[in-house]
Amino acid sequence: MQTLVLDLETTVNCPIGSHTANPMWLGNKVISAGWMDVDEDNVVTAYKKEGLDEALLVTSMGITESTLVVGQNIKFDLLYLYRNNLDKLPRVWDTQLAAYILSGQQHLYASLDELTIEYVGKKFVKDDRIKNYWKAGVLTEDIPRAELVDYMKCDVLNTAAIFKAQFKEAEQAGVLTLILTQMDALRATTEMNRNGMRVDWEYVTACRISYGHQIGSLNKLITSIAPDLDYMSNKQLSLYFFGGTEKYTERTLVGEYKNGKPKFKNVELERTIDGRYGAIAEVGKSGYYSVDDVVLDTLHKAGDSVAELILRIRKCKKIKETYYEGLSSLRFPSNNIYPNLNHCATKTGRLTANNPNLQNQTDEGGVKAAYVSRFAGGKILELDYSQLEMVALAYLANDKQLIEDINNGRDMHKELYKGMYGRYPTDAERKPFKRFSFLLVYGGGATTLMAQSGCDVATAKKFIRTFYSRYKGVKAYHEEIVKHAEKNLVITYDEAKSGPIYTYFHESPTGRHYLFKKYPSEYRKGEMTFSPTELKNWPIQGFATGDVVPMMVGILLRELEKAGISRSALLVMTVHDSVVLDTTEEVVYKAACIAKQTLENAPAYLKAYFNIDFPCILKVGVEVGDNWQNTQELEIK
Repeated sequence: MQTLVLDLETTVNCPIGSHTANPMWLGNKVISAGWMDVDEDNVVTAYKKEGLDEALLVTSMGITESTLVVGQNIKFDLLYLYRNNLDKLPRVWDTQLAAYILSGQQHLYASLDELTIEYVGKKFVKDDRIKNYWKAGVLTEDIPRAELVDYMKCDVLNTAAIFKAQFKEAEQAGVLTLILTQMDALRATTEMNRNGMRVDWEYVTACRISYGHQIGSLNKLITSIAPDLDYMSNKQLSLYFFGGTEKYTERTLVGEYKNGKPKFKNVELERTIDGRYGAIAEVGKSGYYSVDDVVLDTLHKAGDSVAELILRIRKCKKIKETYYEGLSSLRFPSNNIYPNLNHCATKTGRLTANNPNLQNQTDEGGVKAAYVSRFAGGKILELDYSQLEMVALAYLANDKQLIEDINNGRDMHKELYKGMYGRYPTDAERKPFKRFSFLLVYGGGATTLMAQSGCDVATAKKFIRTFYSRYKGVKAYHEEIVKHAEKNLVITYDEAKSGPIYTYFHESPTGRHYLFKKYPSEYRKGEMTFSPTELKNWPIQGFATGDVVPMMVGILLRELEKAGISRSALLVMTVHDSVVLDTTEEVVYKAACIAKQTLENAPAYLKAYFNIDFPCILKVGVEVGDNWQNTQELEIK
C-alpha cells in the first residue's frame, strides 16, 4: 500500500462563515501542491497562480482508493481534491488527530509547528515569512512562487517525519488500532463535509419572517402591560421583579453663573425600587438578581404574565436569530450548507460540529424541518442507537442487572420510577424523570440533582438509594474509579505554577487514554479534588460516542460503498449516537437495512478490533421522512 504525504496552499476568498479558505467555496483555488512517498525524500510540487486542476492533481499524485494519504488536518486537503470528484475517498492519517489521541485528548487542534517541535525538532520549524505575507493581507497567489513552494515543501517533509514517529509511538502505546478506526471515522466525516446538507431556503425565509412578526406582537403586548420596562436589560428586569438600589444620573440645578443664567450639573443619585416580589432570587456577580430562564419560568408558573411574555420573546428571538438567520448566513450557491465535524475538540473523543452546530440542534420552532433531501422525491434517513451511553455504562461497570434490563428490553427509567413510587410512570412522567438517571450517571450527587431538576433533598437522596440499590455494579464502579484515582495519582511540579499538580492516568478497553486533574474543591477551602463528573462520565461518554459511534460511522461508509449506493445514500451528519443520510427514494429501504445491520453489529467489530466481549444487545431505531424533523419509524423486516 502506498503512503503519500501531501500539502496544499490555497486561496482564501470564501465570504461565507469564518473559514475564508473553505474548500467547499468553489471560488477558492489550489495554488500550489506538494507530495511525496513517505519513504522518499523528494517532494514533487506543482504551482499555478490561477489555480491547479484538482482532478489532474489526484492523477499526478497517484492517489487510489487504497492509498494512505497523510497530512496535517488532512480533511482540508482532501476536500479540495475531491469536492468535484465523486470517486471514493482514500484512506487517511491525520497528524493532528493522531496527536490528539496520543495525548489522551489533552492536545486539542495541535498545529504543525507544535508537532514539528515535539517530533522533529525546533530547528525544523519553518520561518514566518509566509504567515507574515498573509497577515499583511497578501493573497496566496501573489506570494513569490519560490517562497511559497519552499514553505509547502517544508510542511510535507515535517509531516512525513511526524507521521513516522506517531505510527511508532502508537504501536508502543497500544493505541494504533484505536487511531486507525478513528482515521476511518475521519474519512467518513470528510465524506459528510463533501456532501453537505440541503436546506429548504423558502421555508427558512418564511419561518424567519413569521418569528419576526411574533416578536413584534409580543413586544407590543409587553409594552402595554409594563410600558417603562426595558426587558432587554438584565439590570432593569432584576429591579422590576426583585427590587434593589439603582444609581442613576439626573441633570440638577446647582446654582447660577455670574451672568445670572442657571447652572446645571449631572448628579449621580440613588433610589430604592421595591420590585414586585422582593429579594427571592440569587444575587449574581453584577450585584443584581438572576433573571435567567429558570427564574422567569418559576415566576411564570406562579402566574406572572410579564415573565411569561419575556420567556416567549427570548425563545422566539433565539429560534429566529440563532437558527434561521444563522443558517441563512451559511448558505452556499449549491443551496447546501457544509457543517464541519471536529474530531479534536473534546476531552472524551466525542465529535463536535460548527457552521452550524448541528450537535446542539433544537426540535422547537420547526428548525430541523429546514433540512431536506437534495434528490427529487428523496428522503432523510436517521438511525439512532438506543440508550447507547447507558449500554456503555452497563459494560464498563459490568452491572448484571443493567445488562439484563437492556438485553430484555426493559426501560431502566420506568423501572427506577416504579422503585421510587410503586408504579410505572406515564409517558409524561417518564420524560422529566429520566433526567435523574443521567445526572447521577454523569457524576452528580444529591446537590446536583436538586439544582438541575428542582426536586427537594429527600427526593434526590431517595433516587440515589433506589438507583444504586437496583444497579449495584454501577455503584461499585463509581466508588472504585474514585478510589483508583486517589490511589494512583501522580504528583508533579511546574515551575511556572505554584504548588503541586495532581493527575490520574486512566486507560479504557479500546486503549484510549484519559488524563484527570485535581482542582480546588468547591466545598472545602484549600483542598484539591478530582471532578466526580469527569471521573464517572468521561470514560462512559468516550466509549459510547468517542469510540463506538465514530468507528461504526467509518465502517458504515465502507458498507455503503461495497453495496454500490454511497452516491445515492449520502452520509451527511452524525449527532452524538445517531447517523443521518440523504437518500434517493429508490434506495432508502436498502440503505436503512444496511445501516441498521452494520450499526447493530458493533459488538462483533469491538471483538475483532479490540478483543472486547461486549455483553449487551445494541438496538438501532430507524426513522425516515421528507425532512429531518418530520420523520416516522421505518420498520425493517
